[in-house]
Amino acid sequence: MSRCIRVLVLLAFALISLDAQAADALQLTTPESHQVIQRTGVAPGAGYADVLISGIVPEGTIKTTWEYRLVELPEPSPSSDFWIKFTPKMTGKRFSYSARIAAGGWYRLQVRCRVQDKTEVVGAVSPIGVGEVFVVAGQSYATNCNDERLKVTDSLQRVVAYDPKKQEWVTAHDPQPVYDNSDGGSIWPALGDALVKEFRVPVAFVNAAVGATSSTQWLPDGKLHTQLIASGAKAGHFRAVLWQQGESDVIAHTSTDQYIKNIQMIRDSAEPFWGFNPEWLLAKSTHHPTVYNDPAGELRIRTAIDRLIQKRGFSAGPDTDTLQAENRGDMKSRRHFSSIGQKRAAAMWLTSVRNHLESTATSSGIQVGVAEVDITPPVGFPMAGYYHERLAEGTIDPLKAKAVVFREGDTAAVLVVCDLIGIATDLSKEVRRIASEKTGIPAENIVIAATHSHTAPDYMKELYLYLGKESQEKLRKEYIEKLINGPVTAIEQANENVKPAALTTGSAIQQTPVSFNRRFVMRDGSVKTWQSLKNPEVIRAAGPIDTEIGLLAITDRESGKKQGVISNFALHLDTVGGMKWSADYPYFIEQSLRETLGPDVISIFGTGCCGDINHSNPASPVRNKVDFIGKSLGTSVTEQLEKLTPLKNTTLTVGSQVVNLPLQDASPEEVARSIKILEIAHKGGKVDFFDHVTAYKKMILDQIRHKQPHANTIEHITWGLSRSLAGAGESLPVDVTVMTMGDEVAIVCLPGEVFVELGLAIKQASPFKTTMIVELSNTVETIYIPHRAAYAGGSYEVTNSNVQPGSGEMLVEAAVKLLREAATKNRTD
Repeated sequence: MSRCIRVLVLLAFALISLDAQAADALQLTTPESHQVIQRTGVAPGAGYADVLISGIVPEGTIKTTWEYRLVELPEPSPSSDFWIKFTPKMTGKRFSYSARIAAGGWYRLQVRCRVQDKTEVVGAVSPIGVGEVFVVAGQSYATNCNDERLKVTDSLQRVVAYDPKKQEWVTAHDPQPVYDNSDGGSIWPALGDALVKEFRVPVAFVNAAVGATSSTQWLPDGKLHTQLIASGAKAGHFRAVLWQQGESDVIAHTSTDQYIKNIQMIRDSAEPFWGFNPEWLLAKSTHHPTVYNDPAGELRIRTAIDRLIQKRGFSAGPDTDTLQAENRGDMKSRRHFSSIGQKRAAAMWLTSVRNHLESTATSSGIQVGVAEVDITPPVGFPMAGYYHERLAEGTIDPLKAKAVVFREGDTAAVLVVCDLIGIATDLSKEVRRIASEKTGIPAENIVIAATHSHTAPDYMKELYLYLGKESQEKLRKEYIEKLINGPVTAIEQANENVKPAALTTGSAIQQTPVSFNRRFVMRDGSVKTWQSLKNPEVIRAAGPIDTEIGLLAITDRESGKKQGVISNFALHLDTVGGMKWSADYPYFIEQSLRETLGPDVISIFGTGCCGDINHSNPASPVRNKVDFIGKSLGTSVTEQLEKLTPLKNTTLTVGSQVVNLPLQDASPEEVARSIKILEIAHKGGKVDFFDHVTAYKKMILDQIRHKQPHANTIEHITWGLSRSLAGAGESLPVDVTVMTMGDEVAIVCLPGEVFVELGLAIKQASPFKTTMIVELSNTVETIYIPHRAAYAGGSYEVTNSNVQPGSGEMLVEAAVKLLREAATKNRTD
């Protein structure tokens, strides 16, 4: 790290300290210092935990805004100054809140209460982590009766143990904090170090083991069982019980059947107290060379363990009886493990834990959660879709953010579709960052898409002001907060709703004509948009349509009820008009599904590649209305639901690639001319439509292409403003994301308004039977993305594109590459 950066880091900590000193102390009671909270998932560095944040607030605190943040230790990450707002549950002075925190650590957790820009109270706890937690039980080999006192060697000391006497979490150096007062060495520091190295998360042990104890002494109503229950309760949710015991049962001549009965009873009686069913990993630990020579007795217990691991809730731990000779210590330790033996026993435990985590990942199957949140703006907020400001006068139907979360093992994917005209890169970055912070799902696995409703808000300028902390109207600022929080909340709720699901898939064919290619080849060889077939200059439509409605239905395995339906169709959303908020025709698809499946089903509609498709029939002077279009599509969907094919292979993959699309330019002369045209238009003067479109586009390009734009962009346009893309240069970085389930279903997410020919090309090349393509994902600043040949024909869509010819084909190549990679991974033959 450079000296300059170090100075900035130290300055940041100094400012944090000054802020804390200026405010009264807020006492955090949970989590505790050095505590590790059990994560979901099993892959290295993956998963999350719902962490209880609780504490006590000083008297007289005015709690207007609550916020928390995580600072990654030992130094802040680039986003460490990002505060997350939350609403705690209050009981007198005590507060509590469950925060979803990504696996990892160490972290420093800070909580504060603010009144406007003034911090009233602040509290902090560090370090804390989200990782792997284990309860240890058994007898002497599991305590401190081995030769060498081992130390935690991880550079950040991310291996901890709970000390029941001090009632605190401590670094897990030997001797371990145990109940039997043994003070030699153990196997747990070495295992902890190995787990941290392999799984890249902190590790914690809560050790209930006591030397020279038989299985009978661990039965319910005894002191040892009470200690076991308390240890599990302190750990909270934990990965597994590591059981290293058996010697005393050899001495007691316990039969195979009795040992099985005892261990089963210990486990079954603990579950109600803990509230969940952790796996028990059973070591074969029956050999004690200085106490007895009883091969038959050892075989009885080893046989019992073999039979136990065939039962639910038990898995094989290491066979440490195989550690003989140099692995055993001297007579001082009564031939427990030597230093070498301790480390080899730890390595054997690592293999057992690894096997358990791998089996957990492969046996869980796919889980899915869905949720929706209202994002309707207030009356008086600007409406999108055109080149002049329109203020909304009311609501026809609500705008929503609808999220689906797919999980299988450690892999998670999110698609959240919003009733918006497009997704500004600024919005997608903000939503994905916050949602990732709260759920632990990688930001690159989160896609936020727009339906392209033209009766949705024109929010980009207000978002630009908000992110820059610039002055704006209160009504508009409050809506931007709602707009950011809406998709985040939908993702959070969908993630919380995740449960085992059955998926069915297929497609419907839209028979009733509701979509039409809106570009036409003219007699002079040019292409024009929005023509009638009555025009004698029209030769034919310039391209095809896509009549396929891709479908994926989600059913709760336990209740058998449909939770959600994802549908995908290529048709522009500009069928309502007027000055009131509306989700356009997807609203009527939703109503059709709810009439058929019940009022709680969530309809998630992803707009297909429809840059050159709309609802205007060139053979008729009468346009189809929004309800006719939506109900017709809804009927096609509902009639097909029972014919969908169950998905047997549900292996989930997520692949993403950044594609740098070459941008058109905006010269100083073009920008100057554009400013004049826009000034005339703003004053109500008459300007050529294509000149107006070009002028707007050139202003957007000016701020993206140039680090020092030729104009002050915010003075001239409302949509197209971007903080994250400003000065990006000659190319626009966009995401192509592919989510696949088994060898049947693929969801391809593309930026911008993509021509139907490009979507069809992806479908034709896709190795997945059902391939849904969702445009307007994560980035709208491309505007239209025509195919290469369309640039030669020209007209509106080409005029209103920010990218150069060939950009569409680059997206096709990236999508097909990702589809082929996923198909290779998901093959089951």
